[in-house]
Amino acid sequence: MLIKIRRYNDKAGYSDDFHRICDFLIRINQAGVITPHFLWARWAWQFGPYMSMEHVSSIGIAEDNGKIVGLVTYEYDLGEAYFCIDHDYNFLKPHLMDYAIQNLSFEGKLRIALPDGDLGYQQAAIQKGFIPTREKSSVARIDIHNNSYNLPAGYIIMSFNDSRFDADKYYKAIWKGFDNTCERNETELESMRNRTEFSAPHYDLDLRILVVAPNGDYAALCGMWFLPGSEYAYVEPVFTLPEYRKMGLGKAAVLEGVTRCGKLGAKHAYVLSSQQFYYNIGFYPIQNETWWLYQNK
Repeated sequence: MLIKIRRYNDKAGYSDDFHRICDFLIRINQAGVITPHFLWARWAWQFGPYMSMEHVSSIGIAEDNGKIVGLVTYEYDLGEAYFCIDHDYNFLKPHLMDYAIQNLSFEGKLRIALPDGDLGYQQAAIQKGFIPTREKSSVARIDIHNNSYNLPAGYIIMSFNDSRFDADKYYKAIWKGFDNTCERNETELESMRNRTEFSAPHYDLDLRILVVAPNGDYAALCGMWFLPGSEYAYVEPVFTLPEYRKMGLGKAAVLEGVTRCGKLGAKHAYVLSSQQFYYNIGFYPIQNETWWLYQNK
C-alpha cells in the first residue's frame, strides 16, 4: 500500500483528473450509497459553471498506487471542505483533514461538513481544533414508485431535448427562479451561454424537465442526473418562478424527473435539501451534516 495525497491538476475543462474523480464517486457508491451528500452528479453539476476554477488545484486527491481512494474538495471556493473516502480507507480521515486545513483554508479559516454520528470524522475534527456549529445541511431521499402529480389546465411538460427549447429563456428563468431581482446584462448572459453546463459528463437532456405555462414562460424546472446501471438518481437544480409558486408546478417537475429516472432503472433519488417542499412530495431525511469551524490562531 503506497498512499499519497496530491493536488488536483490545473488543466482547464474536463481533464483526466475530473473524470477519474467522477469515476471514483460512482465506484464507491455503486454497491450502496455511502456519500449521499456528495455524489458524482454534485461534482459534475458544480464543476465549471458554479465552482471557482481559480483554486481548483487546491483540491486534494488521495491515491493508493494510482487508484483514487479519497477526495477533499470545496464546492464553491476556498474556505470550505467536503470529504469522500472509500470505506476501506477510513483511516485517511485525519490526513485529509490536515490537507484541507493546509490547502483549502481562506484567510486562516475553514468550515467543513461532517456527517452526524461519524465518530472517525468528529473525533479527528476535535483533535485538529474544529468546533461544531448549529448550522446543518441535510440529504433527503424519495423512493420511486407511483409518484403521481397533476398539472393545471394549459400547462405542459417539456424537456431540454424538445426542439422548442430556448436556452436563453432558460437562463433568464433560472436567474429569476432563484429570486435574483436585478436584470442580467448582455455580458452576463453571454458568459452563461459559454458555460459547459450542457456538456457535463452524463448530462441527459431528456432528464431536464420544464413546466411551461400557457403563455410560454418556463414556470418551473427540475434537473435530474442518472447513470444507467445504477439504482439512484440525483436532483439538481429545481426552481419555480415567483409568480407561479403554490400551484404544484415544482412538484410536477420533480416527480416527472423522478418518474423518468425510475423508467431508466433508478429505485430512489437524492436531493441535498431539508426544505419542507421536498418532504411534502415524498422525500424523507436520511443524513444530516454539521458544519464545523476552524480558525488558525
